[in-house]
Amino acid sequence: MLQSGRFLLWVLVVNLPRAILCLKDVVLEIEPEIVHLGEDSTLRCSYDLEDAPLYCVKWYRGRHEFYRYTPKEHPSTKIFPFTGIHVDLKQSDEKQVVLREVGFSLSGKFTCEVTTDAPLFSTAAVSKDMLVVVLPNQEPTLVTEKTSYDNGDVLRANCTSPPSRPAATLTFMLNNKVVCEKCATRKHATQELWWSELSLELPLFPSHFNSDRITLKCIARIGKIYERDVQVTMPNTSMKDPIPARVTQSSAGSHYIKTFNVINILYLLLFISVS
Repeated sequence: MLQSGRFLLWVLVVNLPRAILCLKDVVLEIEPEIVHLGEDSTLRCSYDLEDAPLYCVKWYRGRHEFYRYTPKEHPSTKIFPFTGIHVDLKQSDEKQVVLREVGFSLSGKFTCEVTTDAPLFSTAAVSKDMLVVVLPNQEPTLVTEKTSYDNGDVLRANCTSPPSRPAATLTFMLNNKVVCEKCATRKHATQELWWSELSLELPLFPSHFNSDRITLKCIARIGKIYERDVQVTMPNTSMKDPIPARVTQSSAGSHYIKTFNVINILYLLLFISVS
């Protein structure tokens, strides 16, 4: 009994350093992490086995396993059905999985799980998110109720961004200052995408005008991957140059001038005849 206990202790002492050292530095990289719908993505899983033999590498989308690499089995690769996942077997191995023509269903968490072989069977797993997107195909559109404004007018405007996924968030800026901060972007579904809309109704005061005009800008953003804007500049009608008043004469004044000129001419003729 004593000898058996000593043997178990010896096994633990011998294998403890290996248990501590093996299977480290497991890192998952997704290139690209933000993928355009229908394009490809490569999932790379690097690890250091510390001379321990590899038992298998498993890949998960969420909790669902879709790819496994087991070097001691033939074939060494297995694929498990998952909607929207198309694995390129020729380009996939124990270090990476290549996905072709990714769909929206792949947005979410991917996990790489590495397990060493006997006697330790150490396991480590790392996860990372992928986002499948469709970006707007053009800049946002900005429409205002009028083309010029005056103090006291109400500025009414509407901004829309083309369909995308995720939906764009819209922001209004007047003379480079954010207005209507609490206004929420409305999102409308169209098939698998959403188009965005934001409306503005703002009473105008002298402080809103920059010199003789106002500039309204609408910015469309999708996280850190997309930003576009459109702007319109509108004059302040009260700041236009005044039209000079036309100088006119009354008919009575005109008659007086004409009569005065005739009298002068008669006096001149009389003076010439006398002399």
